[in-house]
Amino acid sequence: MKKRLTWKSAARLLTGSATLCLACTGAEDAPPQSGVGEWELVEDLRLDANVEDFSVVGWVFVGPEGHIVAPEPQDSRVRIYDSTGTLVTMVGRSGEGPGEFQHVSSVFWAADTMVVWDAQLNRGTYLLTDGTLVRTEAGRFFGRESRASGADSTFIRFIPIAVDAEGATLGEAYLLVSTGDRSEVGGAVFVRVSRDGEPSVVATLPNLNDDLVVVSGLGNPVPFAFGVRVGIAADGSRFLFMTADQSTLEPTYNLTLVRPADDTVFSRSYAYPGEPIPDSAMERGLADMVPENELARRFRALARERAPVVYPPTDVTLGLDGTIWVELRRTEGGTPVRVLSESGDPIGSLLLPARSRIQQASMTHVWVTEYDPLDLASVVRYRVIRGN
Repeated sequence: MKKRLTWKSAARLLTGSATLCLACTGAEDAPPQSGVGEWELVEDLRLDANVEDFSVVGWVFVGPEGHIVAPEPQDSRVRIYDSTGTLVTMVGRSGEGPGEFQHVSSVFWAADTMVVWDAQLNRGTYLLTDGTLVRTEAGRFFGRESRASGADSTFIRFIPIAVDAEGATLGEAYLLVSTGDRSEVGGAVFVRVSRDGEPSVVATLPNLNDDLVVVSGLGNPVPFAFGVRVGIAADGSRFLFMTADQSTLEPTYNLTLVRPADDTVFSRSYAYPGEPIPDSAMERGLADMVPENELARRFRALARERAPVVYPPTDVTLGLDGTIWVELRRTEGGTPVRVLSESGDPIGSLLLPARSRIQQASMTHVWVTEYDPLDLASVVRYRVIRGN
């Protein structure tokens, strides 16, 4: 699963007792990617938007046995396909009863059972891959007895996203920090809840009010600034954080991989082609931030001071097998993709077809959503042909 968040360059990510600095100044530089093999993609499955009569497809999730789960948020349902692309069933409709949803926010697996999490109803619906309803389980509430850090902190808005090998649930939450009679929502964190219900912080996400990406007091992002990207392993065993330094004509993207129970796996910086942002494009972006008025001009001036020099990368995916897939800037001819091993070493590169976005990947297959001129999304699976 991937999540998009803004980045504070001085933010610190905590994993267990380890403190992680994700600023690029502390990251090891990766060697140049010369000699890395060119890979090819060969289509082997297409769930066509028109043939399947998709409405709007959200994130696409791939199960342990290759099942493809395509949520349709507008219809409050999920479609389940087997690994051959055969529609197994459609589950859900708008409502609050068993098998009904208000807002599908995540899909993950607990052993061979699929969990569809509804953030609005704060509950998980447990299903077999044939659509059989197993049970509905209300979300956890962490009261004052569940201390996050310090005597006056606790967790709120917990959204599960994975179940690990020990049966613990991992998810995203926020800290509620209380001082006297006043309570404030703090930063976002990843929380691990053991099978007996004990929560603990396994990683702290960057501050959402980052002046490098969002102008304080406005909330709108600085044009072309790269917010943090977060990748989460399907089994909850690893978290990947991606940032970018766009301040020079020799930009880098920066990756840090951590495990909940261990120190940093790696933290490295990688050079990518720096395409300068034309002044005309930046001015259009600044003009679109807010309506024209005196206050807007001050905000735009602040944003202009912080504006990046070059275009950002597009996204990152933490693959099913631990590989890392970095999408660079999209072009009309396609999107360049760099593939890294689970230790952060470059192992391949390929060109993703135009108007496609990676949803999941491995050394053998890549699953994407492909958008037509009307922005209808088809789900396509490609075989990966690896070069030398």
